[in-house]
Amino acid sequence: MFATTILTQAFALAATLSGIVSASPGYNQPDYVIRNLNTIKHIYGLTVYPNNVPIIQKGASAVPPGLFNENAAGRISPVGNFTGFDDSIEYFFALAPTPDTNPGKAAIFKAEVVEFTSGCPDVASSVVYLRTGVVDEKTGKLDTSKPTTTLSQVAFWKFDESGAVLNYHAWIPNLQTWTEIGNNVDFDNVVIQKAVPIQLCPQIMKQCTGDNQQYSSVATCVAELEVKPFGSFDEAWGDNVVCREIHVLLTKVRPEVHCPHVGPKGGSPPDNYKCVDIDYSVDYFDDAQLFGAPLGNTFTCGAPLLA
Repeated sequence: MFATTILTQAFALAATLSGIVSASPGYNQPDYVIRNLNTIKHIYGLTVYPNNVPIIQKGASAVPPGLFNENAAGRISPVGNFTGFDDSIEYFFALAPTPDTNPGKAAIFKAEVVEFTSGCPDVASSVVYLRTGVVDEKTGKLDTSKPTTTLSQVAFWKFDESGAVLNYHAWIPNLQTWTEIGNNVDFDNVVIQKAVPIQLCPQIMKQCTGDNQQYSSVATCVAELEVKPFGSFDEAWGDNVVCREIHVLLTKVRPEVHCPHVGPKGGSPPDNYKCVDIDYSVDYFDDAQLFGAPLGNTFTCGAPLLA
């Protein structure tokens, strides 16, 4: 993050260390710092179960106004690129685990923004710790007798003039390890990998029906997925089983869009493709196309960064 002044940078650092920017009268923060932090906190707060349930059930209409611009776009490594309001909010909220969607009954029970800085009104960066554990589906209470773990996300944010998120560039480290701990499953085990399509395909058949149906039967689905690479949650963007394991969660929100992603081709024409093999050297670095600005401009205060 590049601060416009040393003073602003110092204020942001002090806010990070205190962890209580909006509640600390001792720090004379610019209004935009507090606004941007509160927006980020609000976004991650909606990943906490059961806060995310209304969005899973109702989609974009359940998202509070002012969080994301209607043209929001971003990249989440290692999951992929997302363009538009619906794509963006579905990634942030509908992919957040709920106890009924995983064998470990895991969900996020607390979201803590542990690092934050904002050197100008339209740019910020943050680190969030998403605390996860076994949560009761009905009460939403954490089972404190069971172990907990944490998923982190590092992100850069671009805000529009009203303070809504216009662009984001985020990274989720150790997603595979977190998934294995949360589910108590070793996804590197070949036996487990062979069993996943048997568990996944009935979900696909249940969610994707009528015009959205992708396979003629569970058996056909299993046969198709068994010959595809299993993949890794640390590199989920590709024509593999893991990508479909992730995207089946989104079929509850917009089946007409997401069912093709879990199908045999990983998407549908002309441009609705997610679970397809990509060119790493191109697709992870097409910043100018994704963000609509020259490289080095989007998340830089006082841009351009590059000559």
